[in-house]
Amino acid sequence: MALDVRPHIDPACTAIVNMECQVNLLGEQSILPGLAAAAQQIGLVDNCAAMFAAGRSKGVRIFYCTDERRPDGFGFARNTMVHLRMSGGGDGSGGHGPVMSKIAPQPEDVVFRREQGLTGFYATGLDSYLRNTGVSTLIVTGVSLNIAVLGTAIEAMNAGYTVVVPSDCVASDPPEYAEHALKYTMRNIAFVVSSATIIDAWS
Repeated sequence: MALDVRPHIDPACTAIVNMECQVNLLGEQSILPGLAAAAQQIGLVDNCAAMFAAGRSKGVRIFYCTDERRPDGFGFARNTMVHLRMSGGGDGSGGHGPVMSKIAPQPEDVVFRREQGLTGFYATGLDSYLRNTGVSTLIVTGVSLNIAVLGTAIEAMNAGYTVVVPSDCVASDPPEYAEHALKYTMRNIAFVVSSATIIDAWS
């Protein structure tokens, strides 16, 4: 049975969380070209841009979680396989660069520059900001559905938030994994709808 998401996305208590839509992941010189191609194929950045604009027009706050580490790699926990594969066993320095320009943070948005871990709530002030501003529903977008988006959605659900995942605003590598993850995992955690459904509800 299809569930109606509209009662759960009141702009007064809804926020958008964007995960790692950064140039080094989704740009032309991506270190994960398969992920960048999957995102481009579904128009992820364009879809996010349209939904962000609709949300901002209704007062919905957008929170960005980016991977931005010290240039010298000092203090970085080199303990995840994904970081080791991406860096070739290097020093874990830098991070993934600026947010894609089409969805770049605006002055009213909040950016959490995560240095450790893989998800939106770990080692950030995200939960405090959400609770202090009366947010009860999170719309989780970005990359990747393999780890960061899925992990953030689970953390949000465990913390008592209602979670919404726009299926055309998240991507995975390989791209076919997204279909299975959304169908067999995410739909048990979150409302899985199109960004158009959310935009229509707000308009």
